[in-house]
Order: sequence, then C-alpha cells, then structure tokens
Amino acid sequence: MSLGRALVFLVVAVLLAGSVPVGLALDRRLAAALEEKAAADLALARVLLTDRLASSADMRMMHAKDVAATPALAAALLAGDTVEAARVTADAPRGALELPVLVDSEGRSRLGPQPAATLVERTRAGEMPVVVVSEPGSVRMVALAPVHAEGRFLGAAGVVSAFDATEAAALSGLTRADVVVLDGDGAPAASTLDEAGLGGLLDAARTIGAGEASRIERDGRRWLLASAPIADGAASVLFLRDLDRELAVVPDLRRVALVSMAVALVVALLLGMLVAARLAGPVRALARAADRVAAGDLDAPLARAGVSEVAHVADAFDVMRQRLAARLRDLERANRELEDRQERLVALQAELLQRDRREAAGRLLTQLAHEVRNPVASVRNCLELLRRRVQEDPEAREIADLAIDELLRMHELAERMMDLDRPRDDGASECAPLEVCRHVARLAGTAADEGDGVRVEVSGDETVRAAIAPDALKQVLLNLVRNAREAMRQGGRIDLRVEAVEDRVRVQVLDTGPGIDANVLPRVFDPFFTTKADVRGVGLGLFTAEGLVRAAGGRLDATNRTDGPGARFDVELPRAGVAVEAA
Repeated sequence: MSLGRALVFLVVAVLLAGSVPVGLALDRRLAAALEEKAAADLALARVLLTDRLASSADMRMMHAKDVAATPALAAALLAGDTVEAARVTADAPRGALELPVLVDSEGRSRLGPQPAATLVERTRAGEMPVVVVSEPGSVRMVALAPVHAEGRFLGAAGVVSAFDATEAAALSGLTRADVVVLDGDGAPAASTLDEAGLGGLLDAARTIGAGEASRIERDGRRWLLASAPIADGAASVLFLRDLDRELAVVPDLRRVALVSMAVALVVALLLGMLVAARLAGPVRALARAADRVAAGDLDAPLARAGVSEVAHVADAFDVMRQRLAARLRDLERANRELEDRQERLVALQAELLQRDRREAAGRLLTQLAHEVRNPVASVRNCLELLRRRVQEDPEAREIADLAIDELLRMHELAERMMDLDRPRDDGASECAPLEVCRHVARLAGTAADEGDGVRVEVSGDETVRAAIAPDALKQVLLNLVRNAREAMRQGGRIDLRVEAVEDRVRVQVLDTGPGIDANVLPRVFDPFFTTKADVRGVGLGLFTAEGLVRAAGGRLDATNRTDGPGARFDVELPRAGVAVEAA
C-alpha cells in the first residue's frame, strides 16, 4: 500500500474511530461538565468572599488607625471641642466608599452611626476591632481605633462601609455569579438581581442552608445556589448561577462538532494523498528546526516547502520564533525594571525606618538639650570670672573669649535641638560658608592634639551665601571635621571646599583617612550608631548634623572618595534669597 493511500485510510479511520465515540461521549458529558464547572465556581466564590472580607477588614482597620492617629483630633478631644473633633474626623483621608465615625469617651456618637456598646468597650480596652453589623435591610462593616492623649482614653474614631449594590456588583464581577447580600434576618440588603425574580429564590435559599452548591428550579428556570456566612452568621451572601444560561452553548457546540467532523473527513479524503508525497521531507526539516529552537537556537534556518500548508506552517513557526525572541527580550527588560523597583522599594523602606528612629531620637535630644542648658550657664559664669582675672594676658583672654563664644553657641544649639524638626522661616538667617569654614579650621587648629599631623585647608568662593544660620553650619562642620580627625590616626589632610551649584551651595568635607566601611555607610546618620570604642562615641553627632542641614532645607550625604583614599561628606544648602521648603 502506498504512503498516500495509507495516509488517507489512516486519517479516515482515525477520524471515524475517534470522532464518533468521542462526540457521543462529549454530548452526554458536556452539560454535566458545565454544571460541575458552575458548581466549582460557586465553591470558589465562597473562598473569594472570605479573602475579600479579610482584606477589606485589614484595609478598614488601617484607615481607622490613620483617622484616630490624626494629631488635631486628639487635641480637639482633649480640649473638649467635639465640633472641631468631628470636623477633623470628617476631613481625614479614607476610602471613597467609607463614612467617618467618631465616638467620645462616654461612648456617644459625635459623627456617623452609633456603634454598639460592646464595640466601644473593646476599643476602650486598646483593641482596634473590625466587625460586621447587620441591621434590618442593611449590612455594614465598622472599624474603630482608640484615641489617646496624656495617658487617657479620649474616644474612638474610624470608618464604616456598607455592603450595598456597589459591593454586590464587585463580588459578582469577581465570581461571575449573581450576588444577593442578606441581613441577619434573611432579608435582602443588596442584590444584582431584579426584585421580580428574587422572592422565590430567597424562599428556596432558606431551605438549603450553607454548604455545597444546590440545584433548584423556580418558574421554569434552573439555578445553582450557594450560601456563605459573613462574620459568624451576622449576615450572609447568596451566589447564584443560571443553568439555562450556562447550558445555552450546548446546542451550538453540537452543531459545530458535527460540521467540523464532516469538514475534517472531506479534507482528509481530498488532501491525504496529495500531502503525503510531499509532506515527509519538509516536515522533517521543520522538526529539525524546532529541535534547534528547543535547544535555544532562535536563528535556525527554515527550508522552503513546496506544499503550501507546510510552507504556511513554516512561516507560522518563523513568526512564532520571532515573537518568542521578542517575548524573551521583553522578559529581560521586565526583570530589569522589577529589580529597579525592588531597589526603590528597599530605599523607601529604609527611609521609613530612618524616620522612625529620628523621631525617637528627637524626643531624647529634646530632653538632653533641656538638661544641658543649666550646666552651660554655670560654666559660662565661671569662664567670665576667669576672663576678668586674666585681663593682663591677651592670649588667655582671647582663649577665654573663644570658650565663652562656644558656650553661647552650645546654648543656642541646645535650643535648636529642642525644635530640630519644626519648620523654619527660609529667610530667617544666612551666612557666608567660606567664612564659617575658616572659623571651623581655626577652632580645629586650636583643639588639635600636638603631633597628630592633621592639616585643615579651606578653599572656595568668597561671594557665596547660604540660607542657614552660621552657628548651625559651624556645628555641622565641626562634627564632620572632628570625625575626620579621629579617623586619621596617622595624620593627613582635611579639605573644606565651598562652591555654588545653580540655586544650591555645596560645602565638601574631604579627608585622606581610611574611608567608611561599606557595611557602615548606610547607617552613619542613624541616631546612637557609632563605631568609636571609647566613651566619646554616643552616635549623635552626625545625626544632629543631618537634622540641622535638613531643617535648613538642605541635604547631607556621605560617600567614599573616588580620587583616592578617604571619606567625603557633601553639605548641600539653598542659596540665600532662594525660597525652599524645609525637609
């Protein structure tokens, strides 16, 4: 038997032997499979409802926490101004479909619906409850968070959202089923069905209870129905699938199957012998190309086939190969973008952690600054007395004057620590950075240890002026110079350079020491972080310096030098006369 006849006979036999039994079996099983699929979708709908309720509860709790954490709300409740407290609560950010809730310390509602007494008591106990409340004709989710100030419970604030038609439509879109939300008494609170066909379905739903999907018939229509509770039975949700609508495709699929079978048989009879003689060679070539593609060679050559169908397959294979290469390139680009986003996310997380640490350290610095001012005043009085006793010694008098000036600056810095993070007037003070650098270099030379071998050099533009108080800039530079000097145990050089960059002023502090370890570099501005082994290292110098620069609307960065060994600190400040927003 020739290859053509064998191919035709084989194709016809396979079509008849495979299509007829399979077609009959599919015809019997198609309706059952569609119904089983609908039942499986309803089972999944209950899982989707549980996940959605959990995520919605988490989101409501976060929103309630944000509303309760509004500083102006606690201040208004502490002052007994419930009208202002209600206004602050109403203006607080929240979800588009959420309404604000405010309860005073006595449990009375000042804004929004009156929560249950048990809910208020849980909030008073320090919890942040999120509960589902069922009332006749409505189902709502209420989230509350306590408001505390001065160690007292002032009330609770939060949000409330209703399970309305919008929520029912969202659930219907997720589950591809009609949705009916029932209150605790079984009455509909929201639905995606019209009221005309809802009554009979609700009567049937009350008889089946929660569990697997059940099949019911009402008014000549077949339905699959499943029930899922909300909040331990406080309310429930019905998911319904119309079986008549689900099975409407069966007759069309039967006709398509019969037509496809007939067409396949005719095509097999007409083209079997024609294709058989010319198919083997090109198909083998195409298979070899496919093997090379599977091995990763996307540029494997394709032989042209004389059979149009095989040629079409070859062209489609070539297009597929090109698209695969394009998809691989897109995937590589997407991976790079994902890596970039991950890096940005890590940076944002680090910044949030840094802000938390600064807030905690700021409170401690305020207390320390308060305690420092009195000893400073006492030391200054002692120095004033010494200054009067050394009137005949110009050098001693100059050193005493310098020490008194530094104590005055220390007092001013203590005041600045107490309001380090408060907004400042951009035009309140300014200075000449180069003059401050020279003063710092002089102070560093006066305080230098004999024989340490460290030189401080100053260079830059005389005319540049920066929008920062001179004492604040002096404190920043003294911290940086002192750290650089302590790092250069074998001596070296410290450069203070001043330059103008557009609307900013940059002061660079460069040393020739060992530089900053890569593991330490991300944490140099953390409060209480230090690498110094002795008692002098408390980890507040760079933290305070960064806070002073940030309060002036500038930025302080730490890196290692690229032109040689050593560390580099860049103090970027707004130029005097340029409006900036303080960090």
